[in-house]
Amino acid sequence: MVLVANALPPVIRVGAIFTEEEREGSVESAFKYAIYRINKEKILLPNTQLVYDIEYVPRDDSFRTTKKVCRQLEAGVQAIFGPSDPLLASHVQSICEAFDIPHIEARIDLEVSAKEFSINLYPSQNIMNLAYRDLMMYLNWTKVAIIYEEDYGK
Repeated sequence: MVLVANALPPVIRVGAIFTEEEREGSVESAFKYAIYRINKEKILLPNTQLVYDIEYVPRDDSFRTTKKVCRQLEAGVQAIFGPSDPLLASHVQSICEAFDIPHIEARIDLEVSAKEFSINLYPSQNIMNLAYRDLMMYLNWTKVAIIYEEDYGK
């Protein structure tokens, strides 16, 4: 681990794409806090500092999102976080795969296929189903209704 940390550059730029609706929201705050905490823990990356580059895009505007991701890549980002919108995320994922850049997501993704350069921090649907089942068993419930904000249920 020490050899890997010493081989890293002094600054690593991490790009983030958030929709306008997510501006100053909880996911953006968590992203900024994660960068802050990693930088604060000098034992993790002793000679490297993470710097974030945040861009905001309109929801469902893949053209502007693609342009902003390309600008971030030109500026030297070495990983991209987001967006949470499924349509935009697939475009960002495609760009990341083309350039061998890590893509970090935190969203519901119902596709079960593995993606080469993507890490999704959101629990899989199978894990969520097990959690619901365990909760129902613990509370001794025989029936439950789950209401989704989006149309993910079957």
